[in-house]
Amino acid sequence: MILSAGYVVLYVVRLLSRSRRRKMYLQTIRQVVQKHSIFIKKSVSEKWSAAASTLIQCPLVKGSQRFTHKPLLEDDHIAMMSVEPKQVVNLTDGWTEYYRPQGEYREDSTHEDVVLLLEARRPTNVDTFLEHELQVSPAEKVHILAHGAAVAWKSGSSFGIILHCTLDEFVTLSMAFCEDRLTMDEDLEVHSIMSVKIEGKSSSLVLNQEIDTDTAKKSALKPKRNSADTDTNDSNAGDGNDIAKQLAHLLAPPQSEQDQLTDLWSNESLASNSSIGRTSELLDMIDAESQDAETVDRSMMESGAGEELSDFELAGSSSSTSGSLSQSWKFVRQASVAKPPNVLVYAGKIDSVRKFNKVKKIMQQCLDSESYVIYHLKHEELETTPWIENTVLLVLASKKKYTDANETFMKYFRAGGKILGLGSGFDQELVEQTLIRKENWIVNLKYKTWSDVSLISGMYSYDISKTIAEDSHVTKLASDTNGNVLIVRVNQETKGSAGSAILSQVLFDKDAGDMGVTPEMFNALKKSNSARFEILGQLLTTLGLECNTASPPVLTPAVLVAREEISKQSFLKSIEKRLLSGVLKFGKQTLHFTADDSVPAEENLLPVLTEESEPFLKNFNKGKYCENLKSRILGNTVMYVDVIPTTMTLLDGLMFSVPETTGLIAIARQQTQGVGRGGNNWLSPIGCAMFSLHVKLPADSNLGKAVSYLQHITSLAVVYSVCKQEGYQDIDLRLKWPNDIYYGREMKLGGVIVKSTFMDGMVHATIGCGFNVDNSNPTICINDLIQLHNRQDGTSLTSCSTEQLIGRCVTYIENLIDQFQAEGAESFKQMYYEKWLHSNNTVTLQSEGNKEVKIVGLDEYGYLLVETPSGEKISVQPDGNSFDMMKNLISMKIR
Repeated sequence: MILSAGYVVLYVVRLLSRSRRRKMYLQTIRQVVQKHSIFIKKSVSEKWSAAASTLIQCPLVKGSQRFTHKPLLEDDHIAMMSVEPKQVVNLTDGWTEYYRPQGEYREDSTHEDVVLLLEARRPTNVDTFLEHELQVSPAEKVHILAHGAAVAWKSGSSFGIILHCTLDEFVTLSMAFCEDRLTMDEDLEVHSIMSVKIEGKSSSLVLNQEIDTDTAKKSALKPKRNSADTDTNDSNAGDGNDIAKQLAHLLAPPQSEQDQLTDLWSNESLASNSSIGRTSELLDMIDAESQDAETVDRSMMESGAGEELSDFELAGSSSSTSGSLSQSWKFVRQASVAKPPNVLVYAGKIDSVRKFNKVKKIMQQCLDSESYVIYHLKHEELETTPWIENTVLLVLASKKKYTDANETFMKYFRAGGKILGLGSGFDQELVEQTLIRKENWIVNLKYKTWSDVSLISGMYSYDISKTIAEDSHVTKLASDTNGNVLIVRVNQETKGSAGSAILSQVLFDKDAGDMGVTPEMFNALKKSNSARFEILGQLLTTLGLECNTASPPVLTPAVLVAREEISKQSFLKSIEKRLLSGVLKFGKQTLHFTADDSVPAEENLLPVLTEESEPFLKNFNKGKYCENLKSRILGNTVMYVDVIPTTMTLLDGLMFSVPETTGLIAIARQQTQGVGRGGNNWLSPIGCAMFSLHVKLPADSNLGKAVSYLQHITSLAVVYSVCKQEGYQDIDLRLKWPNDIYYGREMKLGGVIVKSTFMDGMVHATIGCGFNVDNSNPTICINDLIQLHNRQDGTSLTSCSTEQLIGRCVTYIENLIDQFQAEGAESFKQMYYEKWLHSNNTVTLQSEGNKEVKIVGLDEYGYLLVETPSGEKISVQPDGNSFDMMKNLISMKIR
């Protein structure tokens, strides 16, 4: 009791101390921030008079160093000084514009009156830094992006970030800085904060372009990480993933602009979001003999080893298809486009994140989780993000009518898009409505075999006799017991398009908790809950989507497996000093190393069984993996897990501690939250080979200077893992720059994601790879291609297993790395070109006035090298907003 009271007293004292310090900081900063610069540094032992000039030296502020300074306050934590005149940062002096995706910090023009320069450096003592990072709880950490809008960054011996923030946020950042709670993620620590003025314009790695409707139809949406993912985090902790990707991984001071660009690209070389191709050649190639097949497998047109997949324009009615493929491929011929598995939800402008989460939750329970990914389409993205061409379903959940939004939705509908309206203001663009009540109310719905289902409805009914949209037809689907039509289907009848919309006044995203109802009404709504999901599933099926109400897989522990026992023991020995009762915490991940196989797995808590447990290894053939693993180091020590959210974060807290010979790899049978490019979801069904591999490279080595090539090495290793087997050389696996594995020119089989960071002269890279081995759905897999080859060539090649190909792939990764380190890029490029799809292809550079150029190869950093008709060579990288990296390229450097 006394101990508890003591904790309470300490907690109260701590709060009061922070409150007093905050008031002191706020009062001090407010007095001078508008006229002078405020410089804040960790407190030092020297007196101000002796140390002031040293304290305020900042290599990131250019120009005159002649100034006057005045101590403002000095407590036990920081030294704060007023500097006059106000220091100026010229953004034209090597600063790079910070790309901030939608959903990050929102600026407030009425209070945005402070500009900060944060100087960060690599820690001088890595062990001390990591130990401190692990000691501070996530709830206590304050991430700089949670309290400011990043404007620009600059790498060098001192790493700089320009941040816009309010006065109050300045105080929050200063408080966190003085208490060692300020974080940037990864391995950078803030050394000083200064309020400054900025002038000039920073350079941009991504050219800002206005995207009109025509451009949108030629491009594709890059789905962002849902803002809800950030909103649900602790406000102090922040997310920080984006700045970690853009900033913290930059390795060393670049020697040139190209070096700087290469550092950024090397920092995270990711799999392409999707790919766009034509299937006419493929359909002919599958079986030219069969001209009467009536169906084409839509699953073949969707996602492969991960992420989102492309639009594939099907051939016209004369295209031939094959009956020689696996019987599991149930083809469905479509007259226009087979859409990628992206479901977008638009929830208006006000309270849109909360509304989106409500809709997403119910959609996830109805749709097949392995076939679709649900994203938030924000209002500000309607015209700036090319989403129309790459959306299989648009869900409209905003009852307010926005004219500009409705015009865009109508364009999508007329282009053949599918829409589900949930009490949407867009409804009146298609069909006449009648107001029957001034608020949401409970109705008894009649739909097909369902009758008297209690559901929440909007304020209108539909008049199916009054169609508004031209060339369209309205059909009644459901009504209430009073005869009010509450659900209709609108089909477009214009030749050449097949727009279809289901408009519903029944608000399937709302349940009993969303209305103030009597106990009787509450009970009625709850009793109808299962019918609510069943009816929504039927409507989605009517729109051509695949529904699956199966429960998500249960997370399982990982098992530590090694090719040789000495590797496992060496690994455990290397981390034992970091374990507290067997527990290791880093970031949002916690690993519990234990021999007890009864410890349950949770989303952020993964038990790692140090003894091989048969129940959790029954789906992993260790013998097959080790038999095919011929590497010296890579892949030696395996963390295998049946079901995990993602393997990409699993190695983050381990890579700096493990010995050189550990060869740590994480292998998963199934992922529930796989990660793709830019934070996109990565679809990970059973039968897909999925692993994350730690690779360590000297920074001054051939590959250390061009880390971007790791993505190409891994992609080629996947192809070699199959095609280098005797008899398998004719399996048509190809490479699509920068990091996709393809069947022929048409269908994606896999992708690669690479994250890298720098520590003590070494580049630590985590390679994430996924490719389809034995999963025919939702797309195509390697074993399907082997069966097809057997039928066409009369061979009897055996199917491959995931363990077999992962072992072989890791072996080739190590071999190719060794060759690259010894011989440089040229010999590797020749092998890469033999398997890639792009030799002498022409592409359009939209950033160069739609100039058509010829692809000639890779440059020294792994960028795509193209040549203009005049002979000018340009290095380009993919547009981050495009699914198809070959449709929209950005010029990076003219040679």
